[in-house]
Amino acid sequence: MSDESRQGAEDELKLAGFYVGGGLYGIDIMRIKEVIQSTPYPIRRVPHAPDIIEGVITLRGVVIPVIDLRKRFGAEPDPESINFNKLIIVSVKGRIVGLKVDRVLGELRVGADEVRPAPSMLSKSVGGEDEDFFSGVCKVGDEVVFVLNLEGLLVTGKRSG
Repeated sequence: MSDESRQGAEDELKLAGFYVGGGLYGIDIMRIKEVIQSTPYPIRRVPHAPDIIEGVITLRGVVIPVIDLRKRFGAEPDPESINFNKLIIVSVKGRIVGLKVDRVLGELRVGADEVRPAPSMLSKSVGGEDEDFFSGVCKVGDEVVFVLNLEGLLVTGKRSG
């Protein structure tokens, strides 16, 4: 591989693109363990869990918390999307977590210099926690992609009763 080819590969970000509530989001593809269809895995509710935690699933003997990104992003529930929901299983700070999304688009390749800082009004997570919700924003074709900061995304906020 030439130095120019190697430099180009290093300057490229690989994101997993997915839709939630009509918006396109991306996360670092290297953080993903796997993507599964949500319907075969019953999500069990957890009493007194934070609002964004839909419950837990058991995947090959491992109990995994599931975060409903529609709730996290304040998107309206969509009964139609239940048939398409996917779970993106990711690793965050050494923990395995499932992210419930409407639809997975696939791999998005973006130049590192194309990702801009998220606008300040979008950078803080819902509820005013100190973690950044988005790490950046970029365009892929005609669509805007919000690049998520998984650590900031998982700041849990208020608890349900």
